[in-house]
Amino acid sequence: MQNTSFFKLTLVALIAVFFASCDKDYNEVGSDIIGDDHFGLVEDNTTTVVAYNQSLGAVQSNNLPINALGYYEHPVFGKTTASFLTQVGLQAANPTFGVTPTVTRVELSIPYYSTLTKTLEDGAHTYELDSVYGGYGNNFKLGVYESKYYLRDYDAATGFQEVQKYYSDQASDFTINPTRLNDDTISPTQNDEFFFSNGEIVTQEIDEHGEAKEVRSAPRMRLNLNATFFQDKIFGAGAAGKLINNNTFQEYFRGLYFKAETTSESTNPGSLAMLNFKAGKVTISYKVFVAEVPANGTTAAIPAHWDDKKLVLDLGGNTVNVFENEYNPAYVSSFTSPDKIAGDPLLYVKGQAGSMTVIELFSNTDVNQGYDANGVLIPGSNNVSDELDALRHPANGKQRLINEANLSFTIDAAKMDGSPEPNRVYLYDLDNKRPLIDYYSDNSLSANPKFNKVVHGGIIETKTVTIAGVKQKKGIRYKIRLTNHIRNLVKNDSTNVRLGLVVTEDIKTVTSGVLRNSFNVNPTPEFENPFTVDRVPLSSIINPLGTVLYGSNPSVPVNQRLKLRIYYTEPK
Repeated sequence: MQNTSFFKLTLVALIAVFFASCDKDYNEVGSDIIGDDHFGLVEDNTTTVVAYNQSLGAVQSNNLPINALGYYEHPVFGKTTASFLTQVGLQAANPTFGVTPTVTRVELSIPYYSTLTKTLEDGAHTYELDSVYGGYGNNFKLGVYESKYYLRDYDAATGFQEVQKYYSDQASDFTINPTRLNDDTISPTQNDEFFFSNGEIVTQEIDEHGEAKEVRSAPRMRLNLNATFFQDKIFGAGAAGKLINNNTFQEYFRGLYFKAETTSESTNPGSLAMLNFKAGKVTISYKVFVAEVPANGTTAAIPAHWDDKKLVLDLGGNTVNVFENEYNPAYVSSFTSPDKIAGDPLLYVKGQAGSMTVIELFSNTDVNQGYDANGVLIPGSNNVSDELDALRHPANGKQRLINEANLSFTIDAAKMDGSPEPNRVYLYDLDNKRPLIDYYSDNSLSANPKFNKVVHGGIIETKTVTIAGVKQKKGIRYKIRLTNHIRNLVKNDSTNVRLGLVVTEDIKTVTSGVLRNSFNVNPTPEFENPFTVDRVPLSSIINPLGTVLYGSNPSVPVNQRLKLRIYYTEPK
């Protein structure tokens, strides 16, 4: 009977995964794959869980795969200003320019993450921007400056043996030329009132036949930069020999600093976007003088004229994202004095230089070793939680078969009302800085790669509500399955590690970034000494969002409290 039940359970899960992988709506994926009745299995939700808040402080933020830019006031967490420093590089090293090169225009272009939503009859397109928080129309002050700070590849303090680390709180270290390069005085949207627009870009270009043609492209940042600066920097006397290769060029022209600031409007929440700066470029349009020359095969001459040319600089090389935060008092107090004994009532999980949740499964009580084969209790400490011993060695002497185990985090809907919510959270082995075995064993796929590993879960589950006649989806919970992790603890006597919960931008990214200041977590029966945490998943650093979840403290109502649910069968 047990084998038949287990086969049915596995079959239903596999069928659900197949249909979930075809579902394009991440909000519904993974919500109830196995179902609430669990096929009559015994449920145990009495296991002790302690979950508390932990501030991350400054995080390593150089050479991230994507970066944040903007100012945004989050209703729950407070104000964040994200600025960005990048090196620039020559697309083609050691360029030649011709006679009297004269800059006519300089344009900075960085594409946004966007989705094509409609193609109109006239060929125009409409787009929706991805990863923009605060709204398209909300503006902030943006300045682009020449950087005077050289970003090194390797750390001089280690004798250049280790890669250089830069942190999110180093904004004041990065010296800049105070003259703003995006100094257009005609359109304030170029600087003092910049905003992320989802409008299609339409330009006119001259083709090889000298005819004008219309070119359409997806939404992007387009800023006019100061032509005089680039005239001097690229074509001036000081540039001689500095364009021979990118190493020399990046020592000479050390990069661009994108500085975001709030506007003077106190009610403006601003906006912040995630950008792929590495796809950006600076296009320098210039003209060169061509003297009168004989035409090939004729006695006529081509009169003296000006030729139009372009030089392109890529936004490549080393980068640093910096965050300046003014957090709300309620958020700060959540991690100032965490309850590491009973757990916190509310868990604040925020990306970037935010906070995480530390989770400890099973109690710290260790006075018994479980039961022997005859059902006799064995007293004495063995550096294992008594609760875990009871699962491994129950009173009937027969080890339980773990069919499923999960942690379900209920969202505090009132606190998160009106706030953007993370699409996913990520649970990992905090002690060893790696994913759980359930992560590795889950090969399920989704139409959107960010929602792969749907069985392991962590994807937001929502319900649809109607507000002012508009249907909206509101988060309910995040559920994470750790069945194999619990099986290993029970069956294979694996070490009971502490767990970390963070928001994640990309489930496939499991590498870590360094914390500027490490912190200690509680000792446990299996780890008698406090444990030092010095890293956090990179996927959390690149996610600006956060969520508020109900925690494990006894003051939380039972139906909302964080619990470990274990479903098992016992051999007869």
